[in-house]
Amino acid sequence: MENDTTARAVLSPCVGVCALDEQTGWCLGCGRSGDEIAAWQTMSPDEQNASWEELEDRLEQLSVRVRLLPWLEGDIADWVSNTLRNEHGTWVTGVPGAVAEFPCGPSYVDESERSSSVITGRAKKASFQLKLHEKLRAFSFGDGQPIVLGMPKVRSTLSVAETVTSLGADDAAIDGRFSSEFLFDFGLGRSSSRFCIRTSEPELLSALEEQCGEAWPSVMSTIGPLLLAYGPHRVVESALVRIEVYAPIPAPGTTTPPGAHTHFLPSFLKSGEETPAGLTLPDFALPVAIYYPKTG
Repeated sequence: MENDTTARAVLSPCVGVCALDEQTGWCLGCGRSGDEIAAWQTMSPDEQNASWEELEDRLEQLSVRVRLLPWLEGDIADWVSNTLRNEHGTWVTGVPGAVAEFPCGPSYVDESERSSSVITGRAKKASFQLKLHEKLRAFSFGDGQPIVLGMPKVRSTLSVAETVTSLGADDAAIDGRFSSEFLFDFGLGRSSSRFCIRTSEPELLSALEEQCGEAWPSVMSTIGPLLLAYGPHRVVESALVRIEVYAPIPAPGTTTPPGAHTHFLPSFLKSGEETPAGLTLPDFALPVAIYYPKTG
């Protein structure tokens, strides 16, 4: 990133796992020595940068997989904007079993916009939006591996519903044409994200309203056929990221078409996990989205 030097002079490597390895004396969370941790606030930018340069090798020796990247809000904004315009990976938000996927790159994304507070990507059948935040952080899991964006759990304002819940008209719709349609939270009860349906179809709207207050497993037999028939928009959002998918819902047993899509898989939801296996963040952080680079 262009601002790595500046970021490293400001951002502490601490990830909230503060325990020193007995053999090396390095922190099992960030890789710094005890002396570096104690002196961090009084170190010069050059000294902080020198410490950052050592951390990758140290964490490798400690077999620590998750690494906080030295990116501040502006660095992350630059990187996310670049993925939308020029990369060929995929942005994902949600929890295992209930996710939305938004492919990137010039062959898919029709346009991208960036303001001081929001980054937006638009495709023919989907939209992606990231709200920037001073506490937004990026975590790496190794070269060529996914990068997870996270923020402190205490900073999240995302409401958590345990049952099907009406959220009213979707004032936060990325595309203003849909702001008068109605949004329903499926009520997965997860702290990191929610899976929603957006519709203005009278029959589906009535059915969803009748099921409000019920747990999602008990309503699928009633609303499932209507979801397939009407193909409503799916809106999956975390504290800072929203992906809206406008493509029809594929029939069970058919192949998911290319492009943005959602998955709602009850068997995977039973795990209760907030992130896929192997991409767990430090305890202080709540995942908001995952970027999967293209492989092969």
